[in-house]
Amino acid sequence: MTAMRHIFAGLCMLFPLAVASGQNPTPTALPIGSASVAELKGEIEIHSPQGDAITAQHGVTLAPETKVDTKKGSLLLDLQDGSQVLVKPNSHVVLKSPNEGKGYWFELLLGKINAKVQKRLGNAPSFRMGTPTAVITVRGTRFAVDVDKKQRTHVEVYEGLVEVAGLFHGAPVMVRPGFSTGVEQNHDPEQPHGMDNRENENRWNPGGAPRVHNDNQDERDRQGTRNPPPNSGSPQHEHEPE
Repeated sequence: MTAMRHIFAGLCMLFPLAVASGQNPTPTALPIGSASVAELKGEIEIHSPQGDAITAQHGVTLAPETKVDTKKGSLLLDLQDGSQVLVKPNSHVVLKSPNEGKGYWFELLLGKINAKVQKRLGNAPSFRMGTPTAVITVRGTRFAVDVDKKQRTHVEVYEGLVEVAGLFHGAPVMVRPGFSTGVEQNHDPEQPHGMDNRENENRWNPGGAPRVHNDNQDERDRQGTRNPPPNSGSPQHEHEPE
């Protein structure tokens, strides 16, 4: 009888723990291609893949094919792979599933984003995003993309190396830190050139110091942007994120 009382008492102690664990399930990872809202401010419109309006609020999970219009606001998204995308005002973004279609994580159709991409290890697929005139491929870096009303794509690189290609299978360019390129409709990317404006870099990483180039180094980098040396980076270059 004493043994039975001990067993019963033990079960009574375990029961509240089981209930508590049922009320607080272990968080699950985001589905591939989805994102969660980390921060937001101002006027933002979000629509589900079915076209239904979604309330923009912290922590909400957005499925692939969700459309985001920032209007006069801005939105910071945490992607499923640990990357972050800051969608600036007056921008239109569509989330994508990288294991379907063109392999994009998202598309920027208009406006501007700042991206900090989680580094890829080993044979992990590169991070790809699309615009109306370009395909951007990275292995882990920080960069900004701007698409204007004429669908011209402008890419600025702050860390790592970014591959930018046009949509007509021409030769891509490799853009190093401190450089930018542009892609017009029906054209290949421009040869990268030094950036004049570091405002976005400093805003994304207030404590970070931009890389400084002298004129001779800039010229050497311009000459080597299409075929950089193996140890200076490529789409397989692994950059340690902050």
